[in-house]
Amino acid sequence: MEQFYKTALTFGVLVLVLFGLYYFSDWFSKTTGYVFGESEKMNLATCLKNKEAVFYSSSTCPECNKQLELLGKDASKLINVVVCGSVDECPAGGVPAWKIGGQTHYGYKELSDLVGISGCDVKE
Repeated sequence: MEQFYKTALTFGVLVLVLFGLYYFSDWFSKTTGYVFGESEKMNLATCLKNKEAVFYSSSTCPECNKQLELLGKDASKLINVVVCGSVDECPAGGVPAWKIGGQTHYGYKELSDLVGISGCDVKE
């Protein structure tokens, strides 16, 4: 009988640890904003393309490269990227910049920021 209690206690502790890991990872993902998998990135990129969003970039802009890396290689191919070669092509506030729905948003944006700005629903 003592072996049964040890086994039951071990099983109970294991269930609690697994539940704790699940809860912590879910909380951590939501807190840090890392809830975007590849499918959500593709959904966001598709939505941005459908909304005719434009990402203004420059070959000398490290934040621009970081922005495209955040989206991922496949999703970045869907987005309309304008590489500024002259002052006339670039927005007045510089790069990186997003033009979404007629408004220009400057600076590096987290994926959750792009979802908020664009109104895209990435969960499908």
